[in-house]
Amino acid sequence: MSTRPSAKTVFREIGLFTIGAERLNLLGDLVLEARADLQPRNFPERHLVDELALSKWRTFRVALMEKAIFEHQNTTFQPLVPRDTDGNMLMPHEDVYHLAMAHAPESHAVVLAALSRLNARYSREFCTALRLLLALRRGNPPPVADTALPASPKQESKAAPKQAPRKENSTCEPSSITPLMM
Repeated sequence: MSTRPSAKTVFREIGLFTIGAERLNLLGDLVLEARADLQPRNFPERHLVDELALSKWRTFRVALMEKAIFEHQNTTFQPLVPRDTDGNMLMPHEDVYHLAMAHAPESHAVVLAALSRLNARYSREFCTALRLLLALRRGNPPPVADTALPASPKQESKAAPKQAPRKENSTCEPSSITPLMM
């Protein structure tokens, strides 16, 4: 039986993934929780479980960056609202309008677009690691699309109906093509 790495070892290994003021203990706790819940049996499974935790950590990081942008916009936005002589706003629903203008993406469109792409990338990484972990646990080799060459070219008979190529499920959702449980 292989020895399990200690929490101190895990924290040292994952320290490379934290940036600046990020809390190493939060990432370490996430990795340890993933390992405790999924109980990897060997190195490949442990690697995939760690990949799941790191992908989730990176997704959290992207969400925090988006939140920081919107909070900055909200605190620095100065609405130009006409007021009456008593100082009351003349426009109805000014609070909602203020939020809409503060969260308008024009000023940070490039950053928000980049964060959106990162979010999609980390989501794909998470789903890929999860599918590979489940395939390992079922004892099936991971699917290899478009890389396997047929052993010998077969002539299709004209009587046999032509089947449409199967498309891999690109989400984490279960489907008839990539069942999660057997």
